[in-house]
Amino acid sequence: MFIHSVSNLAITKIFSANRLLSSPIGITTHRNNRNGWGIVLKTKGKTIYTVGDKQVLSDRLHPVILPKGCSYSWECVEPGECIIIEFDGNIAEPEIMSFEIKNNNLIINNFSKIEKSMSTKNTCYKLECNYYLYEILLFLLKSAKQERQHPNKQSILKPATKHITENYSDSNITNELLAELCAMSTVYFRKTFVSVYGISPIKYLHNFRIEKAKAILHSDYESVEQVAFSVGYNSIYHFSKMFKLYTGKSPSEYAKASRK
Repeated sequence: MFIHSVSNLAITKIFSANRLLSSPIGITTHRNNRNGWGIVLKTKGKTIYTVGDKQVLSDRLHPVILPKGCSYSWECVEPGECIIIEFDGNIAEPEIMSFEIKNNNLIINNFSKIEKSMSTKNTCYKLECNYYLYEILLFLLKSAKQERQHPNKQSILKPATKHITENYSDSNITNELLAELCAMSTVYFRKTFVSVYGISPIKYLHNFRIEKAKAILHSDYESVEQVAFSVGYNSIYHFSKMFKLYTGKSPSEYAKASRK
């Protein structure tokens, strides 16, 4: 459905070509009903987009399309420059998609051309910008077609991500357990997981647990120790250490800041 939508997308206007040099780590930002389309590429670093229980990676080899009408949250997990092309089109589509590419040169070069054309505004700059943007979209669609010719890695990993989503409070989740659920060797499972999500399975698990902990800390809770146990950590020390690693704040500091 999503690929069909992009294939039939007619660009009506390009709003901007922006460079975001850095984003604060561990801060979750929400956006509802996006009013335009966006193509995002992290030339350095990593950002995770979340829609419900689905997480989508954006890094230098995983550009992301943010469609018009979609609602999502995003969090920078590794700092670095991000380039964004904002435009409008004739279709509203709620699904976010991350593409796996082997080389990002075309996207970076065409972004620079769009950026230059929009700043100089020569007589045919709109036509030039549309041409470069359509070339990026065609490149992404061809990449998606090549991915579909091979086994769908994300589907193969679904038992693992489903188990994490449903059992994140279990402190005994390991690479070995997740690999067994996917009927893969531990080494190949971890390698495949990193190629799809850009982070290791255990980092994915920690990220999921911390997101759940942040939600609890926004509401009423008995103690930090209770929060730690409810999201799968056996010790308050380990929980506090991981929470600060992923958010830059201790659980108590985060809870105090959220109340303000």
